[in-house]
Amino acid sequence: MHEAEKLSLEAIGRFVAASEELRFEGENRQQVYGWVEQVLVRQEYAQQGRAARGLVRRYVEKMTGMSRAQVTRLIGRYTATGQVRPTIYRRRRFPGLYTRADVELLPRSMRRTRP
Repeated sequence: MHEAEKLSLEAIGRFVAASEELRFEGENRQQVYGWVEQVLVRQEYAQQGRAARGLVRRYVEKMTGMSRAQVTRLIGRYTATGQVRPTIYRRRRFPGLYTRADVELLPRSMRRTRP
């Protein structure tokens, strides 16, 4: 995928039309997201018309092997923040009912130990 983000819109259109059977995939998420961001910046995605944006979207789909929905989410992140970065996973947890100090106040016979 070297230098692929520097293609003109016409070259991107010819590539997408000619490569119906081809599929490409990046090695890791950081590499793919960085490449997608470079393409969107280089092609000035936000300033393009509807047809050009659709062409860039299909090009990104083809080059990354991502689905249309995945590319839409990445482009949405780019338009909102100007960057394409993976979201950080944060586990949702219920708040603790008792603090450690509360547990220490219980008599030893009532405490439950964790396995």
